[in-house]
Amino acid sequence: MDLSDQSFHHLIGLVYDAVENPQHWRRVYEQLQQAIGVKSVHMLALDKRHGTLSYSDGANLPVQGELAYMQHYRTLDPRLPVILERGPGDWTHCHEILDESVVATHPFYQEFLLPYDRRYMSGTKLVDTGEATVVLATLSSQSQGPLTGEALAFMDRLMPHLQRACRIGLQNFVYSSQALVGHMLVNKLRQPVILMTADGHVMHTNESARDLLHDTRLVTIEDGRLRLPQPHLEQLLQGCADLEQVRKTAQSDATEAADAAHQPSGSKFRSLRITEGTRRAGDALYAFYSMLSPGSVMGTFGLRPVVMLLFYHPSSAPPVDTGLLYAVFGLTPAECRIATLLAEGLSLKQIADAQGTQHETVRKQLQSIYQKTSTNRQPELVRLLLHLPHNAVYE
Repeated sequence: MDLSDQSFHHLIGLVYDAVENPQHWRRVYEQLQQAIGVKSVHMLALDKRHGTLSYSDGANLPVQGELAYMQHYRTLDPRLPVILERGPGDWTHCHEILDESVVATHPFYQEFLLPYDRRYMSGTKLVDTGEATVVLATLSSQSQGPLTGEALAFMDRLMPHLQRACRIGLQNFVYSSQALVGHMLVNKLRQPVILMTADGHVMHTNESARDLLHDTRLVTIEDGRLRLPQPHLEQLLQGCADLEQVRKTAQSDATEAADAAHQPSGSKFRSLRITEGTRRAGDALYAFYSMLSPGSVMGTFGLRPVVMLLFYHPSSAPPVDTGLLYAVFGLTPAECRIATLLAEGLSLKQIADAQGTQHETVRKQLQSIYQKTSTNRQPELVRLLLHLPHNAVYE
């Protein structure tokens, strides 16, 4: 923590530099995180004209957590509505509006925040115009505790400069098809990800996907379209067409659409094992894909449906890949952590102690893991985890 005048003036310089160079906002977040001594800093913006999450960035934000929040947990977040009801500059501190009994039982905390060690939040609107709302939040761990009075005073002193910078550069926080939040998030993923239309037109690839295209002949891009060996390309495109039909059917039924919006998107992934021709031997690549509709992810991937295609190559992956667990089975962050620790040989009691949670909480989460993975006992679950993705691919 550094709340000195020198730190303050250094931050002011970074803030106004970010006005001229928007890509430098990350420096502001990182310096602010260090100055006030918190786990993470998060800036997000909501575009009012398009109804989208138009900006999301910060310091020390787990990328899987950002994706899980967009796809599911934003609908459970009890803090954001309070922040949005208050005026710019008015702070919301989660420990003042939610008591410990809520934290101990609410799925947003138990399944999402606490597994990422983000217990306390202080947030405020910086700007609220007819175009967009910009929100700044700080997140700290259980051991760090809430934002201190000294840190809050430092933030209040910095507030006018942050607000002025956001107003001057508001165009950086509104919706733009050239700067989609979803694209920025998949760029942070270490798994290869390709975003495409349902008919195979490639819209975006992250760095890991570009490396994959260089290293294997099993997946290529020709004339802007995805290419796989047959019959796998035909199977993939048919699967995408099926997902598109499911999406349209759900849209035609308001009740089904509302229910779908509250389901983790990971549970909707389909899978495909890709080899040369029909051979079972030799090199194999695993693809997991899902259709993201604008409404389900707040328009972060654009205003039209997009297929997210995640590739997995066993030779370059860890024994238990939490990203794959989320993609294939829709496990929550807490469930992914429990599954990983089980695979490492820990008992339920040891897992509960490691996470600072009750044994009964871990036991209930294990039952949910069993249900999502279609297993019944710990040895069966561990065998599945250690043999991914072979046991996770339904062909």
